[in-house]
Amino acid sequence: MFGSLTIFIVICLYMVLLFALALRVERSQERLSRSYVWVYGLSLGVFHTSWAFYGNVGDAASHGIRFFIMDLGSYLCLALWGILVYRMVQAKEVFRVTSIADFIAARYNRSQTIAALVALTALFGSVPYVGLQIKAVITSIGVITADEGSSLIDADSADALTGFAACMILVLFTILFGIRRLDPTEHHYGMVVVLALESAIKVIALLAVGAFITFGVYDGFGDLWQRMEQQDLTHLTSAGVDEIGIGGLATHMIIGFFSIMLLPRQFHLAVIENSSKKHIKPAALILALYLLLMSVFIVPLAAAGLLQGLAPERSDMFVLLLPLQQENGLLSLLTFLGGFAAASGMVIITTTTISTMVANHLILPLAESWQPLQVLRGYLLLVRWAVAVLLIFSAYVFITAFSGAYFLVGIGTLAITALLQITPALLGGMFWHKATTNAAILGICAGLLVWFYTLLLPVMGQDVQWVQRWLLEGPAGIEMLKPQALFGMEWKDETAHGVIISLGLNAVLFVAYSLLFEPNKEERNLTEEYMAIFAAPTTAGLAQARPTGLDDYINFGEKRQEVYRLLTQYLNSNKAERLLEQVVHDLHVASREYVNIIELVEFHRMIEHELAGSIGAASSHSAVRSHIRYSERESNELKAIYHHIATGIKGGEEQAIVNQDRDQAIDLLQSRITVLEQDVSERDATIEVLRDKLDERYEEVFRYRMETQRLQNTLNQLADASDEIEAEQDLEEENRQLKQMYADLSLKLQTLHGRDEDSKD
Repeated sequence: MFGSLTIFIVICLYMVLLFALALRVERSQERLSRSYVWVYGLSLGVFHTSWAFYGNVGDAASHGIRFFIMDLGSYLCLALWGILVYRMVQAKEVFRVTSIADFIAARYNRSQTIAALVALTALFGSVPYVGLQIKAVITSIGVITADEGSSLIDADSADALTGFAACMILVLFTILFGIRRLDPTEHHYGMVVVLALESAIKVIALLAVGAFITFGVYDGFGDLWQRMEQQDLTHLTSAGVDEIGIGGLATHMIIGFFSIMLLPRQFHLAVIENSSKKHIKPAALILALYLLLMSVFIVPLAAAGLLQGLAPERSDMFVLLLPLQQENGLLSLLTFLGGFAAASGMVIITTTTISTMVANHLILPLAESWQPLQVLRGYLLLVRWAVAVLLIFSAYVFITAFSGAYFLVGIGTLAITALLQITPALLGGMFWHKATTNAAILGICAGLLVWFYTLLLPVMGQDVQWVQRWLLEGPAGIEMLKPQALFGMEWKDETAHGVIISLGLNAVLFVAYSLLFEPNKEERNLTEEYMAIFAAPTTAGLAQARPTGLDDYINFGEKRQEVYRLLTQYLNSNKAERLLEQVVHDLHVASREYVNIIELVEFHRMIEHELAGSIGAASSHSAVRSHIRYSERESNELKAIYHHIATGIKGGEEQAIVNQDRDQAIDLLQSRITVLEQDVSERDATIEVLRDKLDERYEEVFRYRMETQRLQNTLNQLADASDEIEAEQDLEEENRQLKQMYADLSLKLQTLHGRDEDSKD
């Protein structure tokens, strides 16, 4: 129905219009202040990728309403959204995290190992998931251009050219939308608006084709139901319990619960791009309604495709094939754009987040430790671009080599189950004081190994003889070690088997190690600092507990130069100077020649906080620790301050109790407990009031930030206009001089002419 060139032009026009919209939004952000909650909520609809847009219909054609079981898990997570995401946003604002890897590392002693491990996990899980989107784009192009040979990925030149073109388009717009700036903590308002618009396009397209088929081709849901019964298609409305068992249904709910919150793209949009905690609960309601609308016509479309005689193996493309079969060109094009929006939105935001994690937590630490790579520290933005290119093309290679006859849902589930391995460390770290760094590392590593063995290996080894032998007999004939029946646990659903074994072993090792082994003192202190952001403050007087005699003896100029040298290893000199000036200004030490140890520590802390915006909290902490030095006197004074605080807060009360007899001590403790309980109740009430005020303040800051950016854009435009005015003034001055020269020449010519007349006389 459509030529390849037509579709290519449509895609390019579509993406150019989106980019123009993103630029316009970033230049006039003040218009977003009132409607941003809707934009923020709709952008979370990127959760529904081509896996849902195309794949849910394909899954329904084979397995009925099993797809909705995963949605039920998502609804349950959204019911707890206000608790879970609220805590994440709190931690993000305190530690200035840049990604989910940075978020988890901030809890576990700012461990680079944890950050790198989470980044690798996200990378492993995202490669097949991004490949899934590329496959959907290639397949849909083949369908809408009536190229039957492109319905499944093969190795011919036409498909290779289509795949390469799709990858190049996705790479280009990923860089333009998501990786144009170094600091990923800056809000990408343009990108968020684009993702929200793409979510709207997806749901409109799916509702339009569903309504057209259900009420245009057929006479509504009742007519479809009767035809389904006549053609023995009632399996379309079953949940598939007999097929996958209760364990399979529970697994699908687990996947739905965690994926809507912890996928890198979902975490980035829900947490990093959040501008106000007041938006969290409304966004959850918007997303729940969105998921419901996306599910309304899934079963009717699956039924219509089978009733129309379309091949079941092409059920992933029923959404697009049905309007094409009815020769409705406009609806077919809208449906194609809906599927492309589903794929491109996911690729853009996922590649943006993964490239940030890989650059900050894999490449940057390697550059720190290996001299030949240290030059990369000054080119982090280019590194992220390179990672984005490699990720997208690696995903294309993966999907071409290993997808085989897998349906879209199968590949999507495979990818998500890898990302699930971070959930024990993340949720345990948020709610459990005893969780330790080594326990998190052990759990994630064990979970990933089991995931690879039970889920990925069977997919990658479909055509490998020894893998097939392992699947049937187990390694060395040991049936207990069969990948899909590990430890003799054989489930109806292979995905459920892999998820339960990998995630269960992950969680058991994480909890057991945390209980058996005590972390070091530094980690315990940082854990208390982290968990304190979720609790009511009970040590308001701590700031007052400072020893006397804090002299201003530290040469601030030398310390400033030391920090400047550190910053220029990661930022260009101009940005490093601006960041340093801002921190010095905020500390009110710009005119000071000497500072005390408290001010120096605060200076270093703020530098680490600001640098985290560019290289991540874990990398920033590591860089400051490795490049900033304290003299012997400074170190001793820090130890003295810590001792003073510890003894002043704890020792004074303990000594008072020791000096009393037993009965008096008990009475004293009971009275203090009563006072403290009353104090806690009063503070809880005060905190609620303060939280409301803080949310209002965030709204004001949000509006101020947008107004500031608008004014900055205006200033830039005025500067350009000023340059044009100066140029015009220069031209006017040259014109005036030319006129004067012309007048002078005319006068001279008249004089010469007069003299010539006189000579003639």
